[in-house]
Amino acid sequence: MISNKTVNAVNVCILIAAQQNLGRVSTTELSKSLQLSVSNLESILKLLKDQQIVSSRKGPGGGYEIRSDLALISIWDIAAVFEPTLAQQDSDAMALDAAGYEWGLEQVIIRNLSQVTLSDFVVLQAQPVPVEAPVVNRFKFKPLAAPLIPKVPNSVFQLHMAL
Repeated sequence: MISNKTVNAVNVCILIAAQQNLGRVSTTELSKSLQLSVSNLESILKLLKDQQIVSSRKGPGGGYEIRSDLALISIWDIAAVFEPTLAQQDSDAMALDAAGYEWGLEQVIIRNLSQVTLSDFVVLQAQPVPVEAPVVNRFKFKPLAAPLIPKVPNSVFQLHMAL
């Protein structure tokens, strides 16, 4: 089955590709948008960079961008970085019945993910979408409602002034 890391990697690539015409996307922006830790995000981006799916630049104006045309990168190209296939695993350890079923299922998944590209998911944005970070405090309580301030006098002395 497809792991959470693979799903996160696909989401990272889609988000980077969606902001391709706005310039590079920083790790901080990705972390806020996808609600992933920076360390988890960096481990995903390192593998994607090693496979030449994304490129990066350090310093001001730096960040990550998709390395080639969006129509040339399939979702399987991204998933293959994180998902080992049966051909890569030790086939002697698996039972023959399960291996045949899993092999067929794997081929269906690879074929379907290979037909879908990043450009199918991305509509290039003209302006960046502001990201609101969820308010989370130390105890994970929901934020309190704004206090109700009464509009009436609070003493006898203010009462005669209101009338």
